[in-house]
Amino acid sequence: MAQVAKAETEKMRPIMRLYQSEEDYWRIREFLRSVMLSNDRRELSWHVARWDYWVWFANPDIEKIAPPENVFIWETAAGQIAAVLNPEQRGHAFPQIHPDFRTPELDEEMIAVAEERLITADKDGHQKLCFWIDSKDKSYQGFLTRRGFHKVDLPESQEYQHRLSLNEPLPEPPLVAGTLRSLGGGLELLERCYASGLGFHNDDIHVARDNRDHSNWYHHIQSAPLYRRDLDIVALASDGSIASFCTIWFDDVTRTAYIEPVATVPAHRKKGLGKAVIMEGLQRLKGMGCKMAFVGGYSEAANALYFSTMGSAYDVSESWEKYY
Repeated sequence: MAQVAKAETEKMRPIMRLYQSEEDYWRIREFLRSVMLSNDRRELSWHVARWDYWVWFANPDIEKIAPPENVFIWETAAGQIAAVLNPEQRGHAFPQIHPDFRTPELDEEMIAVAEERLITADKDGHQKLCFWIDSKDKSYQGFLTRRGFHKVDLPESQEYQHRLSLNEPLPEPPLVAGTLRSLGGGLELLERCYASGLGFHNDDIHVARDNRDHSNWYHHIQSAPLYRRDLDIVALASDGSIASFCTIWFDDVTRTAYIEPVATVPAHRKKGLGKAVIMEGLQRLKGMGCKMAFVGGYSEAANALYFSTMGSAYDVSESWEKYY
């Protein structure tokens, strides 16, 4: 009997393979949706929109990591995806695990694969790996500690994953100077690229101009399956320039939404525009039947904004680091 039970266990144990083709991209999307629903719409794995954002924009335009060599899939004998291990930037590993298949053996195997395949050199030439886990996951914390990892206590190594249930009435959006509406096309799309450079690079006009002059990166974002122009929201200043913006990704399968990115041009900060564009987006989501919205923050300023718009519910994803 013991041998039969062992054989059945081995038969059910997921087997790792490499990412192979575009079909795997679509299958991982469905897997992440299943995990989201199984976790009661908690961001204990990547939202499907974060995967889309990485595949369609962040990776081809910034990271340039080859998925067939850096994304790993664990499948059951029946071909069902049980877990995925993927980077976001080089040297950073994110485990996505369906709760129905999670075991200590699978946890340890995913860490081992990350150590073998996803290590990178830092700016000083030292080999390192950052492994991201939920801050309340004691099991993973134990495995990582025993393998020589330590938690990184830096603001940028903790992502506050804010969430807001849209089942209850939302407060009225703040009154602000300017116009809130969906992003237009043509020259306004170029203006949106310019505002992104100013907003994310502290008024660096050289980055802003490069963003505008080479706008293919934004067309890549707009090509992602979940992109909707009506959820690409901008706040216009009195001169017609884009002062603040947020892009929202609504997944109608899980009825959840992911807000990324959000920024305000430095000259227009402290005017409530960041809160206004998010609140406008939340109102639109509620009208679409969305049940839960998420946004991630790494800095004190970003988290202050998100607490003011999303309320007090959040999870924390933390980075554990090891040098070799």
